[in-house]
Amino acid sequence: TDTENDDEQEEKCFEPIFYFEHYKYEKIPSHHFNIGDSVALIDQEQLDEYLSKQNKTDEKPPLRLFYQSFGIILSIYPLLSIKFTYWPLSLTNSNYLNRQKLFRLERLPNFVTLNRSIDAFEKIINNKDLLLIKPFLNLSDNIDKDQLKNYAQDQIRNVENNLTDDNEYNHATLNNSQRQAIKNALENRLTLIQGPPGTGKTETSAWIIHLWLKKFFQEGQPILICAETHQAVDNLTRRLLQYRQYRLIRYGEPRTVAPDLHKYTLPTQIELLRREKQQSNSNTTTTNKSLYGPPKPKEIREIISKCQILCMTCSGVGILEPDFKFPFILIDEASQITEPNILIPLVRITDQIVLLPPIIKMAEAKPLLERSFFQRLLENLNINSIMLDTQYRMHPSLIDFPSKVFYDGSLKTGIKPEQRPIPQEIKFINKQIPLMFVDVDQSYETIHGSNIYNRQEVELICQTIQTLLPRRQPNLSPIDIGVITPYTRQVKEIVEKLSTIQVPKGVEIRTVDGFQGREKNIILISLVRSNNENEIGFLINEQRMNVLLTRAKCAMIVFGNKHTLISNNLWKHWIESVPNVNSTQFINECLIKQNQITDQHQSQSTKQYTHNKYNNSRKSYPQ
Repeated sequence: TDTENDDEQEEKCFEPIFYFEHYKYEKIPSHHFNIGDSVALIDQEQLDEYLSKQNKTDEKPPLRLFYQSFGIILSIYPLLSIKFTYWPLSLTNSNYLNRQKLFRLERLPNFVTLNRSIDAFEKIINNKDLLLIKPFLNLSDNIDKDQLKNYAQDQIRNVENNLTDDNEYNHATLNNSQRQAIKNALENRLTLIQGPPGTGKTETSAWIIHLWLKKFFQEGQPILICAETHQAVDNLTRRLLQYRQYRLIRYGEPRTVAPDLHKYTLPTQIELLRREKQQSNSNTTTTNKSLYGPPKPKEIREIISKCQILCMTCSGVGILEPDFKFPFILIDEASQITEPNILIPLVRITDQIVLLPPIIKMAEAKPLLERSFFQRLLENLNINSIMLDTQYRMHPSLIDFPSKVFYDGSLKTGIKPEQRPIPQEIKFINKQIPLMFVDVDQSYETIHGSNIYNRQEVELICQTIQTLLPRRQPNLSPIDIGVITPYTRQVKEIVEKLSTIQVPKGVEIRTVDGFQGREKNIILISLVRSNNENEIGFLINEQRMNVLLTRAKCAMIVFGNKHTLISNNLWKHWIESVPNVNSTQFINECLIKQNQITDQHQSQSTKQYTHNKYNNSRKSYPQ
């Protein structure tokens, strides 16, 4: 590279690839970077020098002022490799690239997604037909709101007689709220369905999609199903396929799709299409290049036009050709989708849309952020929503607290206690109520950068799993057990610890966000936070708390530090609803008795709390 030191040359850049190792550890610790992330490089020494000259009372400058170069992450293991798309020649001297030099990496916004959101925004502004979305953007001041409400709630068809004559639908085990939601989705232009945990939201969605296909589907016009993350799309896709084998495409890069769904991805379907065409043409010679080459736009269009359902992330919809439109769109977990992202699929709608947000009161959110896309829509248009009101997941006693706190006591239970048998392996003091809180009161969290974990809770979680899954004739299967924690590093610590002890594989261990939409017979929860400052981090989020407390079908054990948790009103009231009964009974009877605990001292630092009926008054749970 020419490095002449004149003004013109100084502005030139090249695109090097650099490998980064951790300044302290042989392997890079857990982090939040992913392949494809956009990053900025900061000279840590320059940043430290600048900060050292500031007074403690001075406001810290934004880090963007220290960005020196920009790149894309190519790999994250064993070293972090980055291709820099902007690297000034002024940074190529040997002193700057010294191996011992410290750098800081900052993850930048996903500019691809950002550009797709901007494109969608421009389409909304310039398209007079997109009346339903404009109120949310405050672009409808000159439009009569009654007209907008009528447009949104427009009954574009009447299916009453159609459903009455449908034997398959009539024999389905659906409750009244589910049937009303399905009917609205078939008739109205816009349907908002609120589905608390365990109320059959997935089954309701599956019926909506099935009836859309059965009664209104036309070849070449697939149904679009979206969610915010690839994992959420995978979960919904998997559930749909459990009901029926649809002609379905899971659109997305194979590396972002769960392995069990790879056969539904676009590359696999295009390969099958090419093989089919080659077999029908005996004169064609099969080559790897012709089978596995990059997909052509014509092939993509052909595959999509042949499918019934297209499943993808909201941001992924932006990659489709502009003229792709969809008569029906269903967006799952919609209140968790950032508002710019949700616009990307909405501009593709031609007929009907169903939005399925969970109902959460975000008491800790800032006032402007508390008003989600749906609240803006409902406030501007005053559209009625439908709430699925009967839960079929949890033991009846486990739903009491979530129902009263998160849903104003409006949730009913559709199952009996005997349908959720309490595991005999766990020695609950109150044998009628399978909920336990273990106060790990002498534990301390460990913090490395943004990574937080708690080794004492790791030990207790693993010992409990070992007790529930003894080596000889276990009554439970590993797939019956799930472990949830707010922190990725805690997940890693638990996985690594479990690998060192003799327990059957198959226990699912995920973060709170990763467990959304999932359930297990037995749930173990590690809350992690344990500090003198009473900082609870992610746990302050009511939505995460709701997810944590609503995944268990038969039993739930929660590990946490009571002193730290009660600094938050909501966790305080939850713990108060689980009063202390015996300080060591859980450890002594459930773990030590089976010789699973190795650290006797640690076992004495735990206390058991078992669920009790609490004051039925809503006022006993101030937000």
